Amino acid sequence: MVGPGFVEVYKWSSNVDHAEGSGSPEFEGAVCSERVCNVNVKGFDKISEELTKYNESNMNLVYAVKEGMPGFVTKAVKDWTVVAVDDTHSKLIMKAEFESKGLMGKMMNGMMRKKMAETGEMSQEKAERVAQLEKKMKKAA
Repeated sequence: MVGPGFVEVYKWSSNVDHAEGSGSPEFEGAVCSERVCNVNVKGFDKISEELTKYNESNMNLVYAVKEGMPGFVTKAVKDWTVVAVDDTHSKLIMKAEFESKGLMGKMMNGMMRKKMAETGEMSQEKAERVAQLEKKMKKAA
């Protein structure tokens, strides 16, 4: 889900509607070197991200946002590691590093922390967004 499914983040993240991978993988086992995510966040619609580390055997990857964050965000890096809990369960440890600037950055830091938390289950917000997107796609067809 995390490594080989790096491009499929839209299946579980409440803020991502769709994602596409690109670029030849720079790390063994990776499916791409970059991804572009169509996001459901007020104020912007796409985020471009680049894999900066990928280790399949350690179940770890690190990626950095290249483009698409609000102007007050100067750095956004996420470090994900999957850890086995037992034979049938695992947990995701996600470390996020954000740097921001200015008054807007200070005001938005708390909200950004809250929006980054995921539980492993599809949130009600994500389920509602998926239903909206499916309805929109049916109308377009």
